[in-house]
Amino acid sequence: MMTIRTVGRGMSGLIIAAAALLGAAGCSSPSPADAKSTPAPAVTIAGAGARTGAGGPCQATMDHITDAGKKITADAKDRTKATADLQEISDRFASDAEQIKNPEGKAAAKQLSTVYRQLADSAKNNQSPDMKTMPSQVQSAVTALSTCAAAE
Repeated sequence: MMTIRTVGRGMSGLIIAAAALLGAAGCSSPSPADAKSTPAPAVTIAGAGARTGAGGPCQATMDHITDAGKKITADAKDRTKATADLQEISDRFASDAEQIKNPEGKAAAKQLSTVYRQLADSAKNNQSPDMKTMPSQVQSAVTALSTCAAAE
């Protein structure tokens, strides 16, 4: 079983890795070839539908964190896909927040949505994300979601 500390560290590492991968994918001026290409449609995050097992909405959001890491890693070499993934992940966490009744869990899912939206916007605008605050925001969000999930 993953502890809150393990999950939080992993998620903070995921945010740092996502930012690094976006940089490696070319967060600089797009080449003329990039301007002509049509963005590929984003792939749906696994588990993004209704949850049918044990646990509730906070646990489902924790599962989406794992899915997000896999998705970002899989599409890291394609900047267009990586940016679309980050936007989709942000939307998924916003949707999760609507399902969560626990106020701390709801706020945590909204925070994750905001962090991923900032990463997507940074990638889209060829800017570096704010890595001073994102890891601590993610750490606190994951801690709140872990606590909420344990209570479900």
